[in-house]
Amino acid sequence: MKEECERRGFTYLESSSSNRASRLNEGIKKAQGDWLVFHHPRSILEAGALEQVKKLREPTWGAFTHQFDQKHSLLNFTSFWSNKIRGDFSKIYYLDHCLFAHKDILKQVDTPFGEDDIFEDTVFCEKLNQIEKPLRLKYRSNTSSIRFQENGIYIQAIMNQFLKIAYKTKLNRKIMNKIYERGLNLNQNYKSDKF
Repeated sequence: MKEECERRGFTYLESSSSNRASRLNEGIKKAQGDWLVFHHPRSILEAGALEQVKKLREPTWGAFTHQFDQKHSLLNFTSFWSNKIRGDFSKIYYLDHCLFAHKDILKQVDTPFGEDDIFEDTVFCEKLNQIEKPLRLKYRSNTSSIRFQENGIYIQAIMNQFLKIAYKTKLNRKIMNKIYERGLNLNQNYKSDKF
């Protein structure tokens, strides 16, 4: 991974942080450019997406338009909901939208992604919404549906709704993330599945 990043002209940063939120916060502190794009590891941005961010004239933040890599009515609805309702209406986007922000906006927030094991994207959006409302660019973020494939489309959809309720009711974040990661460990590799 390190060699591939350096070959492509990127700086590779190693981190001992225990969760993704802390790693993202570390990256923000080390970043040197004006614009930061938080590229989700299982998402592919449409050609031209990064150039569109660079063309933005004012410091702002936002997300790209979400789309799954598989076609299914529930997946299509989930993308619609996350783009139009949760996103455009509530101003909360998922990390797999591939969030972006200008450094001047990020400087105004302490630990933009929070410190919890899950819902770091929601924390990010809630904090930045207090400064400025986001943009959603039309360029697509084509995201893997692996969780839906592995767990079953309807089971994963129900789990997602349960976790949103758990977030609002302030359930223990580590327990929530262990439920989310169980059997997949895509973002966090816990040593034990026991709670």
